[in-house]
Amino acid sequence: MERQNFRAPQGPVMTDPEWIALESLDERTKHFIFDDAMLLVLTQRGLVEPKEGQWRVTPHGQQALNERSAY
Repeated sequence: MERQNFRAPQGPVMTDPEWIALESLDERTKHFIFDDAMLLVLTQRGLVEPKEGQWRVTPHGQQALNERSAY
């Protein structure tokens, strides 16, 4: 499977690719299919951060996941 590159708009609503990427990081998947550009977008939005050599979902990111899952 090839990595996918998506340009995501900035704003309060997460795009589907952002949500999928964030959810896969939350599940600590070993097969992250997105490239570094997606990590940069998620970092800029405050949804993830590097910690101890791994990418972690921030409290803001967890809140975004919970809100999206409620729909």
